[in-house]
Amino acid sequence: METQASQAPVSLVPVVVEQQQPVDMIRVEKSLHSLGFFASTASSKEVSRTVVQVIRRPDGQRIQAKAVIEGIPSLGLPTTADRDKYMAFMKVALDQRDQQGAVSNPIRFSGSDLIKLLRLRKGGFHYDEINDWCKRMVATTIMSESLVFLADRKQYASDTFHVFDRVILYGEELADGSRSEYYEVYLSQWQLTNLNQGYLLPLDFNAYLRLKRDIGKALFGHLSVWFYASRGLPVEKKYQDLCQLLHIRAYPHLSKAKSVLAPSMEELVEIGYLSSWDLVRTARGADFKVVMAPGNRILSLPNFSAIVDPEARAALEASLPGWVHELVRRGVAERKARQLALDVPDTQPVADQIEYVDFLMQTERRGKWQNPAGFYVWAIENNLGVPEAFETSRRRKLREEQEAGEHEAELRRLKLREEYDEFCRYEVKRKMESLYPASRLEDAIREKVKQIRREQPDWFARMPESMKRETAIGMLEAEVRERGHLPSFEQWSKQDLQMRMF
Repeated sequence: METQASQAPVSLVPVVVEQQQPVDMIRVEKSLHSLGFFASTASSKEVSRTVVQVIRRPDGQRIQAKAVIEGIPSLGLPTTADRDKYMAFMKVALDQRDQQGAVSNPIRFSGSDLIKLLRLRKGGFHYDEINDWCKRMVATTIMSESLVFLADRKQYASDTFHVFDRVILYGEELADGSRSEYYEVYLSQWQLTNLNQGYLLPLDFNAYLRLKRDIGKALFGHLSVWFYASRGLPVEKKYQDLCQLLHIRAYPHLSKAKSVLAPSMEELVEIGYLSSWDLVRTARGADFKVVMAPGNRILSLPNFSAIVDPEARAALEASLPGWVHELVRRGVAERKARQLALDVPDTQPVADQIEYVDFLMQTERRGKWQNPAGFYVWAIENNLGVPEAFETSRRRKLREEQEAGEHEAELRRLKLREEYDEFCRYEVKRKMESLYPASRLEDAIREKVKQIRREQPDWFARMPESMKRETAIGMLEAEVRERGHLPSFEQWSKQDLQMRMF
């Protein structure tokens, strides 16, 4: 994960944005945007793409979701040019909703309507491109594993979907022998439902049309989501994660990676969606991160009123994990604490890790700590293991309530959570024994100790050898747990309930 922002300031000078066209807000269906349906780079050979994301469900829990997007060889997968046409089509569809009260099939439009909306020069070849786009949208299949959201059910679905169920092309012969004078699109039921339920992402169409590069267009909608979540503060993204999201190649050399991103990022600066950006090495030096600061145009959009509106801001604050404020209270920059809330999975025991770092720092009081806030960030980003023997406030609450025999429902929930933690510890121990036999385990511990000494020299110099070893083992266990794809607490709870029933 990303390291503390203060270690890598944005180095590019903000660019003054030229006079721009007025905002023209359109709304696109959120799921299709977020799952990477439209490729960031065109490849005629690509007919299948797998998207893996960590998403936050309506109940606040983060889960790992996946979708396989498959096309047919003759048409390939939807491209950036197809995204352009889809956004113009969304403007047509939502205009219909405004006029008729709902989006309904079929949605009719002329080729000249789409060409005009996209501000393209007239040409017959545009009709061929629209025909191919329509066919590709019908032919492409989405096999979702909890990645497509159904707004009417308020849940992520595991099913197989299409975006367009059927299309009648302009000039196509109809059943009565006449020729169609329009394009007629029959949206799939889940798209109709989400559009009519208002599961939409508002975007500035005029700003989007100024973009020419694939990566910039692919990032465009994500910037709105990220900067909204950060309350208009700069955000950081791991370079590898960003490349996976955009489905582009991740380069191992900083200069090459930066040169590939630069043209698209500069376009986003020019349209006022970024004020500055940079690609820098993380503190550990093993990875890169992209640091992005919002531009004036994106912050002036109507949907960003929550950033300045007190009531909306209070609702946004309430959705943050409680440990964000605990980190800020301990000196971590608010921007970094919020970034961690976006990045770490809900299953990670961050509150326990904060308490454990408190304990580690209180154990050794010799001299002044040079960067205590950085130690908290390091522990969370490395998913530092908390020893079983260390009694966190959560474990202490369970013990005290067990002794008092009070609050039966809360006690059951806490006991179930403790059973889940015990299940995870057992699975991690079993995998550790398989991955790390005795001799190999000692080598792995030594490597982790070297990493700790390199990344946290202040703490390393203060701690006894036994604690260094314990911390190294905890880091190894956290890595094994992360790679082990253990079930979430909710999944395990359902399995446990079924086992008890039978």
